[in-house]
Amino acid sequence: MTTHLLPRPGSRARALATWLATLVALPASAQSAPAAAPLGIELATGRQQLSNGSPDWTETSARVIHGWGTRQLSELGLVQTERFGLRDEQLTGLLVRPLGPQLTATVDASFSPSHQVLAHYHLGGMLQYEFAPAWLAHGGLRSTHYDTATVTQGSVMLEHYVSSFSWLAAWRPVQTQGSSTSSLELRGSYYYAEKSSVGLSVASGQEAASINDSTVQLTDVRSTTAFGRHWLTPAWALNYEWGSTRQGDFYTRQGWRIGVQHLF
Repeated sequence: MTTHLLPRPGSRARALATWLATLVALPASAQSAPAAAPLGIELATGRQQLSNGSPDWTETSARVIHGWGTRQLSELGLVQTERFGLRDEQLTGLLVRPLGPQLTATVDASFSPSHQVLAHYHLGGMLQYEFAPAWLAHGGLRSTHYDTATVTQGSVMLEHYVSSFSWLAAWRPVQTQGSSTSSLELRGSYYYAEKSSVGLSVASGQEAASINDSTVQLTDVRSTTAFGRHWLTPAWALNYEWGSTRQGDFYTRQGWRIGVQHLF
């Protein structure tokens, strides 16, 4: 039986370019104004190999980001994904706005007109609060809709910045079709230049997966991801990611993603 892995409920946020996440997550007291460029674009591609002999997963994307101040930006993206020989297109959007000196709100959404392997649509929101210098608390909720099921994903995270490092611990409860479970993630990043960084994330628990007949079930997941962003010039950056995910007894997938970012 062939298995289609649903986009990990937390992975769309991670699917935001790593450089973008840094702008959003960095405490206001640690940012220098202005924190966002007026206009930027990222072109990216990625490929993952599956251990069960299924065709490689591939993805290409284009994202346009508009920033107009500290903790204020919007993003529009177009993604093309191919999994198990099926191809989907997806539109994505993101809006980040400050609600106060320590409070930031993020809203993100996606829509797939074909939705053969991707969700039909999703809508999510998150609040970030700097409750002490260099200490951040995040809380969010996301609803992801498929033809046969709805997956509700929560997110509670604690983040701390120390010198050139940041550390994050996350708990993500998930509910679908009357069943509930959760997963945990630990993430660390090192900022070796003003805007360049490298990081490592490990996650374990249970997440929602869709089987070939479109039913949704909860499966064990273990994943490790290395990621980074390196600025080649003030206007050009390289974003990269490599990861390995074990999806229960179905398969293990390993792959990479690389993107080129330009600021205008």
